[in-house]
Amino acid sequence: MRLALLFIAALATSSALQAADFYQIPIANDAREFARLDNKLPAVLSYFSQQSMPELRQYYIQQLGEPYKTESIYGRENLFFQVDGQQVRILLSERDNWRQVDIMVQ
Repeated sequence: MRLALLFIAALATSSALQAADFYQIPIANDAREFARLDNKLPAVLSYFSQQSMPELRQYYIQQLGEPYKTESIYGRENLFFQVDGQQVRILLSERDNWRQVDIMVQ
C-alpha cells in the first residue's frame, strides 16, 4: 500500500512539473490544460485560466520579457517572443468566464 502511494505521488509530481513548463515557456499556476501537441515543432499547448487578460499579459511579460511584436485581432491578443532561438506566439482570448491561452512554439 505504501509503495502504491509513493508511486501515485511520483506520478502527480512529474505531471505538475511537465504542466509547469512547455518548451521552456512557463504556464500560469491555475492552468487547466485542454490540448497539447508537442511531439514535434510547431508545438501547441492550450489551457484555460481564470486570471484576467491584463494579468496573463503581465505574467508572460514578467516571465519572457517584452514581446518583439503584439497584435490585437477580434478581441484576441497575440504576443510574439523569441525564447532560446525559437519563435513563440502566445494568444490570449476570452471564453465565457475563462481566458484561453494558446502557446505556439515554432
